[in-house]
Amino acid sequence: MTRIAVVGQATRTHPAERGTVNLHVAFSGTLRNDVVDQVARTHTILVEQAKAHVSAGAAEKWDSESVHSYVYDDRVKSSQAGGKQRVRRFRASARLSVTFRDFEALSTWLADIMDVDGVEIDRISWTLTDETRKTLLAEARVEAAEETVVRAQSYADALGLGPVTPVAIYEAGLRGGGNGGGNTPMYAMRAGAMADAGGGAQVELQPRDIDVDVTLSADYEAGLPAEG
Repeated sequence: MTRIAVVGQATRTHPAERGTVNLHVAFSGTLRNDVVDQVARTHTILVEQAKAHVSAGAAEKWDSESVHSYVYDDRVKSSQAGGKQRVRRFRASARLSVTFRDFEALSTWLADIMDVDGVEIDRISWTLTDETRKTLLAEARVEAAEETVVRAQSYADALGLGPVTPVAIYEAGLRGGGNGGGNTPMYAMRAGAMADAGGGAQVELQPRDIDVDVTLSADYEAGLPAEG
């Protein structure tokens, strides 16, 4: 028998279904209590807004971290001979993430909070729901497996070996000996088009479609068994 090793790949593409905004509130100053109070007040307002979006169904969930602070020394110009003096300062911050299912509501909220003092938007990530991702993965696995059959049979036909018989199939990273994709994950999800976190009261969100990729490798045999 002749062994034929092939690779099969498939991609499913779907519009993003969830958008998660990650932000933090931060203030600095010379008085620790004032700095912490500023962060706490602003953070509380944002949390209440996040809860309202969840209650209204525009958002799916929110997650937050408590306020934490630290001290650092800042060097500022001194009035004496143009030198610099060390000033003890405090910085406090708190993080918040909100996952939206309604992208129009997300866009409006971003426009509302961008100019709020102390608020900094870190990033927006685009994802699929677990149910959609699992469905797309299942479809892509079938297509990738079917591709391995077609490719193996093409080689067998070219060599006049007849029908192929499957011996083994491997998800990426599971084939021994360094073949079949190395440590590449079984699927990859890609999405781009982060929101522009600066400039103006309008925020235009254009999330790219998300690709769900599957790569498989498979071994087939074809031809008559070798005579012993």
